[in-house]
Amino acid sequence: MAWISVHEQILGGKLRELAKSMGCSQNESIGILIRLWLWGINNADKEGRIVGADKDDVAEVLAIGRDKKIAAINIVDALIESGWMDENDGILFIHDWEEWQEPLYTFKERRERDAARKREERKRSRLQSDAGRRTDTISQEPEPVADTLPAAGDSPIPENPEKPKKTAAEERTPAFEEFWKVYPRKEGKGEAYKKYKARLKDGYSEAELLEAATNYASRCARERTEKKYIKMAKTFLSDTLPFVDYIKKQSQSEAKQEQTDGANPFGKFLKG
Repeated sequence: MAWISVHEQILGGKLRELAKSMGCSQNESIGILIRLWLWGINNADKEGRIVGADKDDVAEVLAIGRDKKIAAINIVDALIESGWMDENDGILFIHDWEEWQEPLYTFKERRERDAARKREERKRSRLQSDAGRRTDTISQEPEPVADTLPAAGDSPIPENPEKPKKTAAEERTPAFEEFWKVYPRKEGKGEAYKKYKARLKDGYSEAELLEAATNYASRCARERTEKKYIKMAKTFLSDTLPFVDYIKKQSQSEAKQEQTDGANPFGKFLKG
């Protein structure tokens, strides 16, 4: 049985903006959000990306039980305008989905760990049973020691031993470690590094990502934000780019221009 969590934080400016945009009450707006989140359990991934659906698909879901004076497609537009949903290159996301529904994913992950542990216990039990049966049929005579020793002149060490692979911690760059040092929520470091590398590939610089983390940490400290409401670093660096709100506008413009110039060989001649 799946369920969602609803926080008192939804009662604020974003909810009022949503209600005014649709021309309905705040209570009706809460109902629309809950229907969206319930649908999202089976139709959005952990980061809130709505899989294989466009605005019309979402509108069809939210049209059920709506006030007839509100057009279904207008509901989707209002959700995006008020910040409850995000749109990035035609892909729709439920805003801050992982943080709103963190208890759901914590429960799912615990259930998956328990299932994996039980499978491992059953496997270990079968191996022990098989080993016990084999012991009854194997001769107790010791094997000659000479057969197990290397011949004279043979080296027990391979000529070209493979180099050990680097661990995830060894692969992380000093710039990321500096980012992680200032980020206000120290959870999910491995997944955060994957998103960090993805944003570097998008054209954002290490300095910009550090600036965003520093400014976000300052805001959380200034507003005394509870830990559970501070974004996970992987969410902060996710594909919907929430971190750009904490980078100076000039830096954002330069990053976008660099991406444009990289895609268009004549980009540098079209500035102006």
